[in-house]
Amino acid sequence: MSPVDEYVYIDYLAKVPDQLVVHRGEDVGAYARSYLACNGVRVLGSFPPDMCTTPALNDDPRLPNSGMTSADLYTPLYFVATRAMAQPLVSLGVVDLTDAGRISGWVWLAAAAILLYLSLRRWKVPIVVASGVSLLMVGSLPAYWSNTYVSTDATGLFSGALMLFAATLVVERKKFSIFLFTASAILLPLFKLQNIMAVGAAALFLLIAAGVNAFRTSSSMRSRVKGFLIDAWTRTAAVALIGAVVAQVLWMIIRDLIAVGPAPDQGISTPISIKSLVGEFFKYIPGVGTGALDPNGFGFGAWLAAVIMTWAIVGGVFGLLLGARKGSHAEALALASVAVALVAGPILAIALVITNGFYFTMPARYGISLLPFFLACLALLFARKAWLGYLMPVIAIVSYIAVLRIPAG
Repeated sequence: MSPVDEYVYIDYLAKVPDQLVVHRGEDVGAYARSYLACNGVRVLGSFPPDMCTTPALNDDPRLPNSGMTSADLYTPLYFVATRAMAQPLVSLGVVDLTDAGRISGWVWLAAAAILLYLSLRRWKVPIVVASGVSLLMVGSLPAYWSNTYVSTDATGLFSGALMLFAATLVVERKKFSIFLFTASAILLPLFKLQNIMAVGAAALFLLIAAGVNAFRTSSSMRSRVKGFLIDAWTRTAAVALIGAVVAQVLWMIIRDLIAVGPAPDQGISTPISIKSLVGEFFKYIPGVGTGALDPNGFGFGAWLAAVIMTWAIVGGVFGLLLGARKGSHAEALALASVAVALVAGPILAIALVITNGFYFTMPARYGISLLPFFLACLALLFARKAWLGYLMPVIAIVSYIAVLRIPAG
């Protein structure tokens, strides 16, 4: 099993048909306990054989969190969608529930790649570059860890790609684009709170673009401010952000109302300090490219894929920021990507303290929904030079092969 909380995610997935949602203070069910005991955890190794052969696993102190769930943080949306995709395979006897749930991760990833490709084509990125960048995302460490296992992170790349696509349609003034943008902004963080980073990046992109429009169409400061405030892009961004926050507050209320006990002590809480908040500023650029765990522990393939994605993120975002035409949408995209990547960590840390009552050093994988924005910057940068464009598929294929060479188990 993946060490990145897959144990409690599988439990949630198994409970969806009977109870829809897991509750704070609830014990992990028999299915997940048995699967954990018999299959072990990647990196950590196997559990004692007697845990698999002995039917009674209730209240076993050797289980994580003493057998309690920590997945009550999440709405049932991801798990309902995953169960719906997994159930046909289970019913036909093709695979068990866990493997069927893992296979559904491929659907989330494929949708993310398609949306990223479509977005880039609307930005007039050549086919070879758009294809290469989309393949690079598929063949990356973030995709490896998030879309290979049962994980709420599987929605991250999809969320980022969908918000990028929706924002692109908004600036193109396409019909129903504002509805798509707003609905996606409210819904996607309900799959996982951290997806709100993609909402923030897309909203800030619209706000910057609206500000540029107001600056260019008026000469006085008062007229510019008024123009910015009444711009449809400004209103769309504001409604989307407010809607996303309100939806999270409502889920927090529901989560408290249905709780059956206190949350387990996971042993990860640390005091929040100025130093820890400063560290959160620089977590996602380029840390998100390394995936869930330190790539140095998984061989040369993981190390190479991490190096490729690190340079892709840094070179793409800052290269476009420096090279894009002033006031262009490309510059707005780079600015929004950098700004949200910097401030999202501290904001999320403070939000977690408010909602959960404790702080912990957050992993870089929480910023996975920003990766499509980073890669879009890379694509726009490579699209500026014809000869550079043909390097993109080569780089992507190398990364893809490198990730496939990571040892299993």
